Amino acid sequence: MRPSKRTAILDAALRVIEHGGVTEVTFESVAAEAGMTKGGLLYHFPTREALLKALHQYLADQWESSLEAAAGTTSEQATSAERLAAYARVACQSATRAELLLMLETANEPAMHAPWIDILDRWASPASLQSTQPMETSPSVHATQDRQDGLSETGLSETELRQLITRLAADGLWLNESLPSAHLRPAVREQLLEHLATLANPAGAATPTDPTDPTDSASPADPANPTDSTDKDTA
Repeated sequence: MRPSKRTAILDAALRVIEHGGVTEVTFESVAAEAGMTKGGLLYHFPTREALLKALHQYLADQWESSLEAAAGTTSEQATSAERLAAYARVACQSATRAELLLMLETANEPAMHAPWIDILDRWASPASLQSTQPMETSPSVHATQDRQDGLSETGLSETELRQLITRLAADGLWLNESLPSAHLRPAVREQLLEHLATLANPAGAATPTDPTDPTDSASPADPANPTDSTDKDTA
């Protein structure tokens, strides 16, 4: 399917950034790369800021599509462990030069990062941690501060700590794979990803027997267990 003119413009802008950096993004350079007139570009993006915001949203949407493919469902339908496992797996996809430059050039512009923050909050933030939004742009500053104060006294649960470690490791893997001289061997990367996925979602691991669970066939109080030492048939 032929991409829309809007998509063609965004792809052209990314190519301009890839070759010359964010400062090279002008109406003239992008129009020339897209093979259209400056007026045609202005019809879709009336300002340079609108174009840059659209680029962030465009890349963030692609990132979320990758997360949904890895999880096999949407963020709303996946469990917190499944979301984080998908986040870890997608981290192996190294960023392009355009993505890195775009992130660096707009690091101090919260409005540009809003699409990324939204995805991080939904896919990779343990529920008890403070919002990834900057305090000045958070919808509830006092509520966020209350969570921070509570964490300083009680810390994280084992599950929350495991989730945080998984996310930080995944972020480090993403950055490592974006460096041209630091790529891991495929087998090592896959091994690391499997470990992170297990760390994020250990549901498949064996769990200790719960002696209070009446459905547990291994419970010593279960008369249906033929190995039960209290079975009267062995008396």
